[in-house]
Amino acid sequence: MADAKLGRYKTVCIAVGIALVGHVLLIVAAVPGVIENPDSSLACFILGLIIMGLGTGFFKANIAPLVAEQYKKTKLFIRITKHGERVIVDPVFTVSRVYMACVFSFLTERR
Repeated sequence: MADAKLGRYKTVCIAVGIALVGHVLLIVAAVPGVIENPDSSLACFILGLIIMGLGTGFFKANIAPLVAEQYKKTKLFIRITKHGERVIVDPVFTVSRVYMACVFSFLTERR
């Protein structure tokens, strides 16, 4: 959907809105007036989890490519470090490192 119609940025914005609705439903499920009725509280909780999962699915599938496409260099180049060392910078490895940083941050955000 992001590639064909909306674009990644709009899809991420919509996904955050959907996830926000899911979070609000989770909060509503825990309100004392709602939690007194276990059936309605459980239904609100399940609906909130489903909606939040949908929003998170849209978000996580699009955020890493959106970040990685910000890197514009496509050809190898040589950079000289502070110590005078000549280093070949490969854009493919740089984008791979960006992907790994995004994946690592997503995996560790729940701790």
